Amino acid sequence: MGNGVDARSSDSAAFSRPTSVFDADSSEELVLVAGDWHSDLMHLTSVIPGILNAHFSSQTAQPTTLLHLGDFSIGSGSRSAKQFLRKAAELAASRGFRILITPGNHDSWGRLESRADFARGAPTQLAERVWALPRGFRFRIGGRSVLSFGGAGSIKRPLEAEGRSWWRREMPTAAEVTTSVLGGGADIVLTHEAPIGGSKRVDAMLARRPLRNLEDRAYTQQGRQRITELWDGIRPQLLFHGHHHLRAEGHHDDGRSVYSLNQNQQPGNLIALRLSDLNVRWLDGSQRPTLQLPTWVHRDRSG
Repeated sequence: MGNGVDARSSDSAAFSRPTSVFDADSSEELVLVAGDWHSDLMHLTSVIPGILNAHFSSQTAQPTTLLHLGDFSIGSGSRSAKQFLRKAAELAASRGFRILITPGNHDSWGRLESRADFARGAPTQLAERVWALPRGFRFRIGGRSVLSFGGAGSIKRPLEAEGRSWWRREMPTAAEVTTSVLGGGADIVLTHEAPIGGSKRVDAMLARRPLRNLEDRAYTQQGRQRITELWDGIRPQLLFHGHHHLRAEGHHDDGRSVYSLNQNQQPGNLIALRLSDLNVRWLDGSQRPTLQLPTWVHRDRSG
């Protein structure tokens, strides 16, 4: 894990420091997985509560953790970023869950790595019930092993915006991939970037719309290649990613599945994951509350 902070970054001010201890081996039954939110207050305060109300009544089992796949709102310490974080903490408190963020390329790596706990490979608490997970961090939830491996290559990297809209540490290194693979397998992998071959729909979309700048194309492809090496080395049953703003699934003959989550204000931004059997259900805002969660689309193939 690198411990350097981008010298150009203007966003190294400290977050508030709530007093809480991260539970790295929690006993839970049901969690949520969310794609990119991009600091969208309307999505956070209206769309997400509406979806949750549509699927979880007072009689249903309630999700106890939300796993966020990056491009959340870990930013410059601006008033809007602080407000988004505060509202996220309020949502978590009102719903009785915690939010664990696998940072994306639009989350401030300079700001995160200015914190000693994150820089040494431990979760850092951003607000009450809201944590950011460093690249390569492993934990257990509901008896399942989970690896968080954030980051991706930004498609635009103007020099004058370094430390504001993109960071050198956004890109996973080959050494970080190797270290994580040597750490052994995991049931679930959380990434921001997509593996090559993970889902046909993501691959087809990227093939149709390649970046014109060859340097940017090579840079972003390097990020995908490293996530592919991670995916093939860890061999999780489930890999969840965001970044490409597309709802997609890839189910493979070896029992592995990849889920691509859409962005804020779009269908396919939220998934419910039942940990006992790793069954997955897409959550939309159109359904009424139910006593159970039927129509799970992935089944644990491990027997």
